[in-house]
Amino acid sequence: MKQTSPPSAPADHRYYPLRFYLPANAVMWAAVLTAAYVSYLPGGGSGRLISALVITGLFTPFAAALWMIYTSRSPELKRDFYDKLFNLKLIRPWTIPAIFLVVPAAMVLSVVLSHLFFGQPLSQLTMAASPFAAGIVPAQALLLLAPVIEEIGWRGYGVDSLRGGRSYFSATLIFAALWAFWHGPTFFVRDYYMNMLVRTNPLFALNFVVSFFPATIIFNWLWYKNRGSILTAILCHAVIDFQGMLQMGQIAKCIETAVMGVIAMLIVLLNRKMFFGKFPARIGCYEA
Repeated sequence: MKQTSPPSAPADHRYYPLRFYLPANAVMWAAVLTAAYVSYLPGGGSGRLISALVITGLFTPFAAALWMIYTSRSPELKRDFYDKLFNLKLIRPWTIPAIFLVVPAAMVLSVVLSHLFFGQPLSQLTMAASPFAAGIVPAQALLLLAPVIEEIGWRGYGVDSLRGGRSYFSATLIFAALWAFWHGPTFFVRDYYMNMLVRTNPLFALNFVVSFFPATIIFNWLWYKNRGSILTAILCHAVIDFQGMLQMGQIAKCIETAVMGVIAMLIVLLNRKMFFGKFPARIGCYEA
């Protein structure tokens, strides 16, 4: 298998997914459930404290990945992490249009369908006047920070830790479920985006959870094709989070989940060897 990483062959390494996911989720849930409690105190609680707790939760995959990598005593694992984070040569030029066009095309199509079949306005594609906030942290800052911090954790160690003994497809679905679960406590923070979904219509909250699965399939396809480039995942994440800045309604977002599901199924069908072959157990081992 052709490698673009350092000339030395990637070494076998034992990953420890439980050691990564358990603390990442435990700290996330503890911090954000505390933020939820504070948010229901008289006067809405302290905005600064809520923000600090939410940001603490946001950093958990990043911190857990660095902990696992730097305590591993594996020089190969550390070199692979730096390579995936900084080596732009891992990125294939043909994937760049896919990163920036697949999800936005799904957004536009979903809004058009919501307009044609449900009478929703096309203005959903315009910027929202006042997007959600987390405590005192505005949406713009959160949506810029989240892709970078999360993906360094998820793609720096988290997804790789699901290697070995399973297909890439099953690893992808497992990660999608874990990623959705990690967001769970945000549903309890008063006036937070996910909390408003539950209060508006529980089906909208369910759609938010389901949307992780097609999105993860698309992300993991591009990530794998770019030989594990973390920048690829950051860009994919940022593009899909951009819709949080738009006036896109929940009906359109439900349609978008279905559209993304169709795209994900096509990707899987066209890449059966990649998804249903064994997820390579060796560090840095991705499809050429």
